[in-house]
Amino acid sequence: MTAVGSEETVTVRRRWNGSDVAQASVQVLWDFHFRNDAGGVCGALPRAFLYAHAWCDKLASGALGHFCREGPPPHDLLVCILPNDNPAPLYERLCAKARRGYSRH
Repeated sequence: MTAVGSEETVTVRRRWNGSDVAQASVQVLWDFHFRNDAGGVCGALPRAFLYAHAWCDKLASGALGHFCREGPPPHDLLVCILPNDNPAPLYERLCAKARRGYSRH
């Protein structure tokens, strides 16, 4: 767990196997859920991973390779939250939100 001021932060990625990571405040994430389907033309994921959504303007500029080329911000980014990137107690709390169907903060 990392704290910025009093805000808890989580390490996120755009894809489960992506190398780019960013820090996001837990407060700006929503719709925590598990998914095992990558969507689009990608195949199934090797297992279910924890995902959430974040607005691009709540992350550092250019984070996760996003540069707002699709039009004016904010853009809804799907981010992956991995257990190896985050402290176990934080990851477990976020998984609990997904299991409860946590939608908005």
